[in-house]
Amino acid sequence: MSEVSLLLRAPSANRVYAQAAGALSRSEAHWVLGAHLGAVPSLRDREVGGMAGLEVRGATGGPRSEALLAMLSGTLGVLDVQQEDPQDPDRPLLRPRPLPAVLRHPSDLETTLRYTGKTNEQFTALLVNLAAALSARRAGILDGTLDLLDPLCGRGTTLNRALRLGLSPVGAEIDRKDVEAYRAFLGTWLRTHRYKHTLETTRLTVHGEQLGSRTEAELAPDKQTLRAGGGQRLTLLGCDATRLGEVLPGGSVDALVGDLPYGVQHGSRAGGAWQRSPLEVLREAAPGWRSLLRDGAGVALAVNRRTLDHAEASAVLADAGLRVLSADGAFRHRVDQSIDRDILLAVPFDHPRAEELAALGADQEDPIP
Repeated sequence: MSEVSLLLRAPSANRVYAQAAGALSRSEAHWVLGAHLGAVPSLRDREVGGMAGLEVRGATGGPRSEALLAMLSGTLGVLDVQQEDPQDPDRPLLRPRPLPAVLRHPSDLETTLRYTGKTNEQFTALLVNLAAALSARRAGILDGTLDLLDPLCGRGTTLNRALRLGLSPVGAEIDRKDVEAYRAFLGTWLRTHRYKHTLETTRLTVHGEQLGSRTEAELAPDKQTLRAGGGQRLTLLGCDATRLGEVLPGGSVDALVGDLPYGVQHGSRAGGAWQRSPLEVLREAAPGWRSLLRDGAGVALAVNRRTLDHAEASAVLADAGLRVLSADGAFRHRVDQSIDRDILLAVPFDHPRAEELAALGADQEDPIP
């Protein structure tokens, strides 16, 4: 197996996101490969024959490494660099590397549903990969056992990605229209693709108070697997994200992924009233989220730098028992004129590998300009 691989970059339907894809791919690979493999391989952008890619130098062989390469959000394919001519480095001998199928369901589960404000699917995959990499149970993203929560799931972009990875995710959303839209989409998609499934919605009640709705789905490729309990499960809670600590069991989440309100055109509810301040939403919700996390959990939160300052957000998360590991601007990229997006990576203070993961943050290249 070659020690040098070229990860071909998948095209992005979002033109603005495509401009930052190279830097984001490097940052993602730094954290994901470094956390899973215990050492960060050498990474650099490289173009061969007009194809943009990410060069990875280091031990990338073996089933786990190959699955990780295939799972990275920007990977279109992998070429092993078999031989390089020092006189003509732009014309290496390349050999395609077959990669394992890490996604269990067709891509239209992620791409069919379109609406204003939908998070880019590649960016969603990046968030999921980062949160999972920070978890002490990170291997669960490869075998389907990672417990993932999106407390601000909207119309289910993160949930759909988790399903494709073979996970059984939990999501929460306060907007009833979004909840109904996703529930209708998922039911139609399962019927269209002839999955054996159950889909049931009931009232969500805590101590006699109705908080909203609970939708439980179970799906499997065949009836026997479904009856034997071997299918995937999905839980969709139609409720306020700040109340999740009352609804879900404590210490049950390995990875938390959230796309926080940007304070531009998205409102969010905190303390019983609609809020436009992402900082206030985070302050209200973070303690409850922390109660749901295992000590070895990982957190990846997308934020708008224009409305949520890194230092203020880090302080709020610290008050809730979470340590931010990523530098200000570590995943910075422009979405539009009003959204300058970044990612906060965090773990509980008592995470068993907190110092090792903090070193990954310290070793990351300078923040994206």
